[in-house]
Formats: sequence, structure tokens, C-alpha cells
Amino acid sequence: MLLPFLSSLLGIIAFLPLNCYPASLVFLIPLFIFFLKENKLWRLVAGAFIFKIVFALGAAYFTLEPIAWASELLIIFFLPLNIWLAKKLLHHLCQSQPINFFNKELALLFLLPFLFTLSDILQARFSLLPSYIMAAGNSLGSSPFLGLAGLGGITFLTFFAALINALLAALFLKLRSLYKNKNNSPAPEKKTCFVLAALLVLALLAGWLISFWQLNKNTDEYNSKTSIIKIAVLSAKESLYPAQFEETKKELTKQQIDLLVLPENIFYDPANPAYFSNNYTGFMQNLAQEIGANVIAVFDTFQEQKKYNSAVLFNKLGETIGIHSKFRITFAGEYWPFGSWQPPLSDLLKKSSPEIKNFAVFDPKNAYSRGQQNNLNIVSQNKSVVFAAPVCLEIQYPDDLKYYRQTGAQFIVNPSSNRWVGTGLKHFLYLTGNLKKIEAVWLGLPVISSGVKDYAGLTLPNGQTFLKDSLESNLNYTLFFGEIKY
Repeated sequence: MLLPFLSSLLGIIAFLPLNCYPASLVFLIPLFIFFLKENKLWRLVAGAFIFKIVFALGAAYFTLEPIAWASELLIIFFLPLNIWLAKKLLHHLCQSQPINFFNKELALLFLLPFLFTLSDILQARFSLLPSYIMAAGNSLGSSPFLGLAGLGGITFLTFFAALINALLAALFLKLRSLYKNKNNSPAPEKKTCFVLAALLVLALLAGWLISFWQLNKNTDEYNSKTSIIKIAVLSAKESLYPAQFEETKKELTKQQIDLLVLPENIFYDPANPAYFSNNYTGFMQNLAQEIGANVIAVFDTFQEQKKYNSAVLFNKLGETIGIHSKFRITFAGEYWPFGSWQPPLSDLLKKSSPEIKNFAVFDPKNAYSRGQQNNLNIVSQNKSVVFAAPVCLEIQYPDDLKYYRQTGAQFIVNPSSNRWVGTGLKHFLYLTGNLKKIEAVWLGLPVISSGVKDYAGLTLPNGQTFLKDSLESNLNYTLFFGEIKY
């Protein structure tokens, strides 16, 4: 089980917020070799579990939620199972038509990128918490291969990373075989080694060239657009008091912006804690009128006695012109499917992390209802401009963003709150930033980021980012001014 453990350590390095992307092209080599050499199903499963658990503990510790992690382990079971079945099939083929051992290894090695990518994406999509930021391809979000996202988003980048790892694993095994038999190695064996090396170089070179071409293509397409929306984006360290916002309102008025983007549940009044529970809409209506701009803000809304986490859009007159209620509500925080049962140590968790005491897992009365998938639109320069507003972790569902683009979205706004993240915030923001770059390149749409304990700014369709860190601001918040072409 040393090889899966080694792979997990290399994977942790690949996902560090230091842009160690070369490690993503080698970290699966030990795991793939383990899958090749091991024939017992239970050991294949154990190896996959060891890899996933150690990797998650080192690279996704900020999302530690045992039940959600258990759901990923249930899904990853299909990877070793499919490998075991593939081996059985190859063994059956060998009985009917002789195939030497190394050719069997090669056949399985070239199946592994497909099987691993399928497993990685299924985990990311169907675990109780979205984990696309931990898919192998996400580590390439700040690499020269970012442009490959234009061919298929995070899925294609994951496949590319797995393919390079598989080629390197095959080359390593072949070189080791040649070294062990260096005195009597047949010419075909050396030829196979040369072919593998050539395929590796070709894949890397083609990946880099295609990426370069795609990013330039996205740049040209974006720059050719002639209409512009002026935006202001606010992010904060913690909740803002209305009094703290007075000077900012004057600045916003001077800038003559078209759209102000605010984070999730950003305002709080310590003198009257219940004020924003009942008057958030009124406060935002007044704000939109005062600054003379469209405003999008996220707060709780109620319809037919159901509670929603909603991105609400106000026009310059303070009128509500659109609502997107969160479609992907978050496990444990916004819904809890296990009724009154609570996991062990719940009381200790609430005491050690008071910011999560109102989560649905601890108080089912605080659960949210699921909204619908829909776009919002504003009027700018007498034109209707359509955009998507995925709230918080909804940005981690790429297929939803694709749907929004297909239904007319011209850019994406992601208001969020990372109050729930303690240790590892910078790590989480780095990986989320990588995913936003991949999504922007894939969809050809700019992505606006706004949040509590988050960046304020913009990611363009060529992967360029213009971000301000709220945590490094001298104030409790930071404000980004920019423009979007559409």
C-alpha cells in the first residue's frame, strides 16, 4: 500500500497554493503502477481508499465533513472495481489469443486515464459536497495547459493529467524492464520505449500549443465585443455595519457604475440585530436608489412559508427585477436529510465554531428550500444584459454554468460567503480560483467574484484575473472597480 500513499503525498504537493502544477503530471504514477500490479479486488479497493483519504486530509482538510467524505469513498469504489473487471476481461482475451504480459499492462494503462477521469468527475459531481476543486485537472488551472479547458472544461483537464501520468507510468515500467534485461533486451522492446517517449513528448507539446491557441482565441473574441458594463464589486473580512458603508456609497455614486455586486449576507447592525432579518429588501432598495445603479445582493427570502437563500437583483429605481434562489443548497449547512439525528460531537462542534451553530444539521428549522435554475438580466445602454448568479458553492457545478450560458448568460456573478472556512482559507481560495479560471476559459464568459473572506474582482475568458484581497485591506472590506465586455 506504499504506492497509493506516495501518490497521495505527491497529489498534496500538486494542490498546494504554490502553483506546483508539474506535480499534477506525475502524482498518479505510483497509484497507476499499483493498479497494474495488484490483482486482488479488496487490495485494489484498499489502495484507492488510502489514496483518497490521505490526499483529502492533506489537500481538502478545510472541507472536513465525515459524512460527505464517506459519500466520496462510496463513489470511488467503482474505480478499483472497474480496473478489476478490466483485468478479468484482458485475462479472458489472453486465453483466446496470446498477449504477452507487458502488452496487457499497456492495454490497462491506456484504459486508466478514462477510468480515473470518470471516477474523479463522478466523485466531484455526486458526493454530498461538490469537490470539483479536488479533481486532478484543477491543479492545472494556473498552468500553461489552462487553455485545454476550452475543449471540455475540468473533465478534459483531468483526462489530460491522467493521460500524461499513464504515459509516464508506462515509460517507467518499460525502462525498468530494459534495465533488468539490459544484456538481452530484444529490439522491439527498445522500440516500444521510444514510441512511449515520443507519445509523451507529443502529448505535452500538443497540449501546450492547443492551450496557447485557445487562450489567444478567447482573448480575441472577448476583445472584439463592443458593449461594456461598469461594475463595482465588494468583498469583506466580516459583516459590515451600515455606518461603515456611508463613505463607500459616496464613492460608488461618483463612479457612475452599472452594477454593484455584494457578498452573501454582508450587512449586520449590532445595535439592532433583528433589523436585517426583516428589512434587507428595503435597505437594498434604498441603496440602489442612492447610488443610481443596479444592485445584486444575497440574503434570505421567504415564499409560501419556505425559506430560500436568494440572489436578489434591484434596478436603479430600487425595484426588484429578478431573483435567483439557490438551486444547489449545501449539505449540512442548508439542508440535513437525516431528520433529528445529529453526528457525534455536535455539541462540541457548535461550541468550538459558533459561526456554524445555526446550520441545518444542528437546527432543522434553519433548513432552506431548493430554488430553480434561472438567469437574471439588467438594462444597460438600452440593451438587456443577461447573466447568471450562482450563489457560493453553486460556482462549483460546471454543468449548471454551462446551462446558464446556453440559456443566454453573458457573464457570471458569484456572490459568496466563506465564513465557514477556518484553517486553510488561502488554500481553498486558490483552488476555487483555479476552478473559476477553468470555467471562464471553457465557457468563454467572465466571472465576477464577491464574498466574505474572499477576493473582489474579475476572471476573464483567457484566464487572466484582476482580484483584490479583502483580507489584506486596511479596512474591513475592499472594493474593486472594473468593466465587463459583452
